[in-house]
Amino acid sequence: MESTMTEPTTERDRIKQKVTKLLNMTVDRGATEHEAMQAAEQAAKLMAHYDIEASELSIRSSRAIIQNVVVRKYGSMNIAAPIARHIAQLCDCMYWQSPEIDPRDADLPPVWQRQVPTIVFFGLPEDAEIAAYLFDLISNAIVAEIDSYKASQDYRREIETGVNGRTAIMSFVNGMEKTISDRLDVLRDEKHQAVQEATGRALVVVKEAQIEEDFAATGIKLVSGGGSYRSGGSSGAAASGRAAGGRVSLSSGVGAGRSAGSLR
Repeated sequence: MESTMTEPTTERDRIKQKVTKLLNMTVDRGATEHEAMQAAEQAAKLMAHYDIEASELSIRSSRAIIQNVVVRKYGSMNIAAPIARHIAQLCDCMYWQSPEIDPRDADLPPVWQRQVPTIVFFGLPEDAEIAAYLFDLISNAIVAEIDSYKASQDYRREIETGVNGRTAIMSFVNGMEKTISDRLDVLRDEKHQAVQEATGRALVVVKEAQIEEDFAATGIKLVSGGGSYRSGGSSGAAASGRAAGGRVSLSSGVGAGRSAGSLR
């Protein structure tokens, strides 16, 4: 059978092919962290020397994927929904909210199926997996901390001073979400700084270009929607929430994977 593969015809084509191979040397493909960083550095130098744009490269061994994660609810609150944006930025993903069929109703007739709020992360496979895992991790932590807070002296003190129970819980969750979002932003800045120092943004630019191209190929059209803002509340409960947000371990989510079955 005749091969359809064409050999590079110019020196620039050969350099572009070399850069592509270097940028594909990543930890998830078997390279050590040191090897991956060295390869990224070399790729960045070649791109700068030969004035090669990211859009000229073909990094196609890992196409962007969609990861859906159902938003947990506590009463009427969508837990961790405001944090999704910060997770997406940390994990180099796009994200949006989309109502999906409740998995528990999958076998029911359409007229009986309920919809549940869902966060969608779109990015390269490892990035999207980590983003969805982190969202689950944080959502579960917030719900667990709510239960602990309701059994605490701090909560009883709020109620005794006349604060409504729902208001106290809403303020507590707001405080947690704010602190966790701030912590994620610090991790994002540290990560991007490390990548920029090692690669001169070469990897970031290539990744962004691929995600944009892959998203365009999906044909999905996003529309802007109004966000929800929980106004008012208790400053004491919010302070308790901020303290709880500082206790959540985020390091176990960064770099971790998770199976689709854990999305419940």
